[in-house]
Amino acid sequence: MSDELLLEQLNPNGNVQAVVESAGGVINFYLWSDPELEAPMKTVWVRNLAPAPDKLDVEGMQEGRPPLNPIQFCRHPEGLAAPNADDLRVIWLPEGNGAALVEREEILAIIPPWSGVDGFDGFARDQVGEGPVAWELSDDNVLIKRFRDADAYWQSWEDDSPWGSVQNQLLSQVEERFGPHEKYYAIDGGNWPPKALVRIPYEDGTLLVTLGVSLRPQPNVELSHENPEDYRRIELGVLLPHSWNDEQILAFGSNLSGNAGYPWSNYTWLGSGHSIPCSRWSDPQFSMAILSHEHPRLEKLELGPVFGDPVNLLWYLPITGSERQIAIEEGSQRLLEQLPSDRWQQA
Repeated sequence: MSDELLLEQLNPNGNVQAVVESAGGVINFYLWSDPELEAPMKTVWVRNLAPAPDKLDVEGMQEGRPPLNPIQFCRHPEGLAAPNADDLRVIWLPEGNGAALVEREEILAIIPPWSGVDGFDGFARDQVGEGPVAWELSDDNVLIKRFRDADAYWQSWEDDSPWGSVQNQLLSQVEERFGPHEKYYAIDGGNWPPKALVRIPYEDGTLLVTLGVSLRPQPNVELSHENPEDYRRIELGVLLPHSWNDEQILAFGSNLSGNAGYPWSNYTWLGSGHSIPCSRWSDPQFSMAILSHEHPRLEKLELGPVFGDPVNLLWYLPITGSERQIAIEEGSQRLLEQLPSDRWQQA
């Protein structure tokens, strides 16, 4: 059987490549990450094209040959013909860190975000039980609904972009609490997804708040929380001192804009208590920022829902490198409790 590339597609972030390949009598579904991510390749078996062997060809695997799934794990032990390449497509999770292979409208295989952990690769329709190259994709697997929802999410961008309604909703919520914005900046560079930054004069300072970061759920939140829907959508904000000039404000806005894409370019997530490098404070002793749901100067604002999830507005608060060490050693909450309430004015 000749080798054949059946499908090749980049994820929405442009840093993971989905590949479906027929080689050595077997079809596999791969996710290849950009080298800068330093992430391992992920793979799951899809189907044998030839009769299944009695056992896994470990020696062949060591020599780089993709193994056929052993007979005890195959729903079709005699093998099936390769699908028509034109009938195949990939459904990406909105986070960009998981994918499903679909033939027409039937899901053939899934590589979830936790693929590669503890010897687990992914799920396949033609798998029976838990085998060495895939686990069975049963009809009650919750991932099926998750990928159907993901498919509907992408379709919503094709049918009628949700940006307009989300933009208006978030902006009205922010302005209702803090007052009208004086400047609006598009910060997406003309790329998807759309994002903006609004600037609001607020009493003795200047507010900067993002809009649209919450259009996508952050990746890998489910690896840390049993209820990821409470944490996966965020917007970023900062209250800057009234003494800052326009150049300083715009420079900090650039920092916020850059971090608005950080979770998806690095496959991580930002939440309350997380700290990130920040060199835009006017006082050089503050080299970091800690993110917090609550700001000592501002009344807490609940945003959302966006696509059914609450939105966490995370405020930047300036901290020093030594204070970050306190967060590492004693916990972020301990540090937040120690910060003076006027810290934002000292930046």
